[in-house]
Amino acid sequence: MPKPQALSLPADVWRTLRHEWLWVYRGPVPQCGVWSPEIPVPAGVFFVERGEVRIQADGKEILVPLGHAFFSSPHLRRHWFAPGTRLLSVGLRSQWPDGTSLFRNALNFAAAAPALQKATQQLFASIHGARKTVTYRQAIEPASHSATAWAAREAAFTTWFSAWMETLQQFQVQPVPQARSRRRVDQLIAWLQALPLDHTTPSLPPDFPIGTRRAEQLLHQHLGLGLRTFMERRRLDVARERVMAGQDTLKEIAFGLGFRHASHFTAWFRRHTGVSPSQYRLSGIGQAA
Repeated sequence: MPKPQALSLPADVWRTLRHEWLWVYRGPVPQCGVWSPEIPVPAGVFFVERGEVRIQADGKEILVPLGHAFFSSPHLRRHWFAPGTRLLSVGLRSQWPDGTSLFRNALNFAAAAPALQKATQQLFASIHGARKTVTYRQAIEPASHSATAWAAREAAFTTWFSAWMETLQQFQVQPVPQARSRRRVDQLIAWLQALPLDHTTPSLPPDFPIGTRRAEQLLHQHLGLGLRTFMERRRLDVARERVMAGQDTLKEIAFGLGFRHASHFTAWFRRHTGVSPSQYRLSGIGQAA
């Protein structure tokens, strides 16, 4: 089979990509034998080093057997781990200036990828040294670095990213370029993304050339949702991430999202997810795989 032709874009376009290296961890999962609630996950990959994993995403269920990798799209999903499951996992965000992911929803598949697995093992060793096990929670803990250590960390992730991209190309998965310039809608989205999370009433950028009604239509045209729904979805995504990370109390999360009382936040969270924040946190989803 001929090697797939890689997407070619000018260097100035590739330079606009924003990368955020979220974690590399290797270790056991916290809860087995039950399905997780629906959780938000970034792009990335995990390898099943022991046990097996089942994923529900995009309306289908995917089996990830021992020795295989799962390539994850940045979206919502549920997962189930067999007893004793152990993973080697990398999470990242790679986005265009308009906030869209490099691969959109082109991932969510399982496959054997021995070359990438070796590259991921090398990345783990570069970041964590001689440690054999690092949990998800340990991998996302805030840490300080010297300039030299930070540069080495960035270089290790960038080398791994190159191997990841090459592997996806072999599976004929291509990056999705950013849509052609949509100056007004991009400006509107950037403004809404930058509003404080406790800002529950959407507003328009200063001197925006169109009114609220037309802005609502514009957002519906490009994203299929209105201003308030956009803000609500953004708050819910952040709420899920913060509850799952477990680094803040539920009261701190509630106040940070604009709720006067934690009970109001709990009711809102349950309405959108089907479970309370405490159940969500305690259900064993303390990792995004």
